[in-house]
Amino acid sequence: MASRICPSIGYNPTVMASRTVQAKPEIDVFVDSKSGRKSVTLSLTAYKRLLRKIEDLEDALALDEARRTATEFVDYADFRKELKLAGKL
Repeated sequence: MASRICPSIGYNPTVMASRTVQAKPEIDVFVDSKSGRKSVTLSLTAYKRLLRKIEDLEDALALDEARRTATEFVDYADFRKELKLAGKL
């Protein structure tokens, strides 16, 4: 496969044998012959998908924390009524 130079990590293919491994059409993995993976370049689509998955994981962790630490739960309809009375909805 073709060699790529990745200035952000500062390696030069004349110094290190580098090559691109195509994991998927939207992901490039830059490696060298000595220590393996050096960097990953994602397409915008793959990056947005990764962000969504991270946000979903953060939401799940926050929900788990709330369930573990909650002393009581409020009915959603009652919660909305409270927000309306407070002028927040």
